[in-house]
Amino acid sequence: MKKLMIILGIACISASAIAQPAVRIGNMEIIVRKQGQDTTMQVNVLEDPCPPCPPSENETGSRARSNTYKYHYKSSFGGLGFILPDIGSNNYTTLGGSSINLDIGSMHRYQRTRWFALVGTLQYSYYNYKLHDAAEDEDFKREALRSDYSNAEINKQVFRSHNAGIGAFTRFYSGQPRRHSNDGVFIDIGIQGDWAFSKYYKLKTHKGSKEKIRDDYAFNSFAASYVVRVGMTRWFSVYARYRFTDAFNSKALPLDLPPFTFGVLLL
Repeated sequence: MKKLMIILGIACISASAIAQPAVRIGNMEIIVRKQGQDTTMQVNVLEDPCPPCPPSENETGSRARSNTYKYHYKSSFGGLGFILPDIGSNNYTTLGGSSINLDIGSMHRYQRTRWFALVGTLQYSYYNYKLHDAAEDEDFKREALRSDYSNAEINKQVFRSHNAGIGAFTRFYSGQPRRHSNDGVFIDIGIQGDWAFSKYYKLKTHKGSKEKIRDDYAFNSFAASYVVRVGMTRWFSVYARYRFTDAFNSKALPLDLPPFTFGVLLL
């Protein structure tokens, strides 16, 4: 049986040699030459197989996943913003410079083309509104404070909230520095949602007494904002945020908190 297989193999090689002088199997090359009545066979071992073997399904899938992940970038960021005081009739008066916003979170960027990307953020946001006249408002006294203080007694009054936020943005590039691919001058346009897991109004008198009020009816837990960011380099951007929902329940309190925040973001 073994002799029969050997004979058949030699016959196949010989038949192939008639049409093609060299036969290659993997990295082994068999050359058959016929000179007159004599036939010689030469076997060479090549360094690289020719033609090259096609990639397996696992290798192809791994390469595809690698290319897709190549355009996903993850980074952390931190920001400091200042709430724009609004002394209009629709909002409580806040003190500029003392009313701030802090952001800390992670950013995911999915680069779709050289000039366009999708950006998602997951963050913690802190808002501190230093109020001036809330305790003097009759509706605020009745619905939230439930106490009566004169302006001369009050030393400090603030509204604070700790929030978990998520945002979605579209990013457009207007230019790219030479050494930083996919990181250049850009503008982000998107929306952000915040859930206040801790929110309260705090009042401190000149005598040292303190009062902290948490009211789930008067103080809304959810907020949504439009956000625009302009990045000058890959590390630095400025942002403007406009909250288009009410911070206070309009059914309980007729006035609200200022909606505009401007700040700086370090990426």
